[in-house]
Amino acid sequence: MPDLITLLTLAANAAVCARLVTYRRMPGTRYRMGVSLCAWLLIACTGGQALQILLIGARAHPNLWQLGVLLVLAILSFRARGNVARILKVD
Repeated sequence: MPDLITLLTLAANAAVCARLVTYRRMPGTRYRMGVSLCAWLLIACTGGQALQILLIGARAHPNLWQLGVLLVLAILSFRARGNVARILKVD
């Protein structure tokens, strides 16, 4: 049975990944290749870490600091409605 930190890390990773994947651009907004690359990397990394925790369980050993960073990233991604440009404040 994984500990609480592992479960919360899994939930934060899954939440960030799901929110970024479900983002839809508003009509009239510009496409930015650099921001799209950052979004893709965030999706790949958070989704990959969530899969790693699911597949190997408690042996993944996430720590409290990782969880803190992921919780901040989850809050930012939900406040920005999945818009990485708003998280990065790219104009």
